Amino acid sequence: MKRIAILFTLLLLSMPSIVHAQTLELKSVETLLAHNDKKPIVLVYWATWCETCMEDLSELEAFFDSAGNRVHVYSVNATKSEQSGEQVRNFAEKSDLHVPVYLDEKGEVADYFRQKAIPFTVIVNHGKQQVIPGPVTKEQLEKWTD
Repeated sequence: MKRIAILFTLLLLSMPSIVHAQTLELKSVETLLAHNDKKPIVLVYWATWCETCMEDLSELEAFFDSAGNRVHVYSVNATKSEQSGEQVRNFAEKSDLHVPVYLDEKGEVADYFRQKAIPFTVIVNHGKQQVIPGPVTKEQLEKWTD
């Protein structure tokens, strides 16, 4: 699994992108979580230097592609822990991610959810919020958002 993550990362960094991921400045955590349409929300917090996060991003991308419009899906980069926001933008441009990438330049998301380690995932469904430390799979995301 470790080799797959390393190969996936190298592949993403070395090839030009067909579909550019959109990078957006994070305004506030509350903005991401404030939806009145009652769809589940999935938020994954990650960094480019984190091997486990690369596996998590792969699972998130598969989930995002299969979930369609029934779930709000957010990818939030721990930009404060990166070399620069530009590095993350370059990664997003070279990747084949479809899910938008939000840049958390001040570490507000980790602070908001009181998380010290990455990756972590936040699920909001049926009015309940769940924070899951560590990696998750597409299957788990599907189960938690049904």
